[in-house]
Amino acid sequence: MATASASDSNRTASTIAVGAATGLGAAILGYLATYLATSSTIENSTASQVLEALGQDISTWKVVGWVFMNAHGVVTTFPALFGGTSAVNLIENVDAFSAVLYVVPVVALVAAGALAVVVSGATTTKAGAIAGASTVVGYLPVAVAGIALFAITIGESVARPDPVTAILLAGAVYPALVGTLSGVATAALR
Repeated sequence: MATASASDSNRTASTIAVGAATGLGAAILGYLATYLATSSTIENSTASQVLEALGQDISTWKVVGWVFMNAHGVVTTFPALFGGTSAVNLIENVDAFSAVLYVVPVVALVAAGALAVVVSGATTTKAGAIAGASTVVGYLPVAVAGIALFAITIGESVARPDPVTAILLAGAVYPALVGTLSGVATAALR
């Protein structure tokens, strides 16, 4: 009995490790796809050129990070003119960005959940759900890191992805929901 329990524990740990790796891969590939789709638009935007003329260094890769987080429903907070902050989703508010960008994290996480099932060898829907849900373990740290990595100092204020929704939506809800559904579907099809 103890051997079976140890074996199940090792299998679960292995499944979580695989899910973490596929979740991390999904976050990186999702960001890279967003970069390829938006970087030239960002570099050539009027706002970018105005900020550069004012001496503000606005890194394209950081703004791509905003767009990637926006694709998860996470708003970007900016300092307002007279104090406070304003929240914006660039995909919704910049005509040059296609709504197709909302599909990027979903496709990446569907692939991650399916890959986690296949690599971990999950054959039941329960095991598939666990494998798919474990993508959170790799995706969440990227969302948390994005709060700091994608921050841009503007004067004495900071523009960045909203920390609460970055952690909850991008880091937890998206990978848990999409990864789990993908894991269950993949295991059911095996």
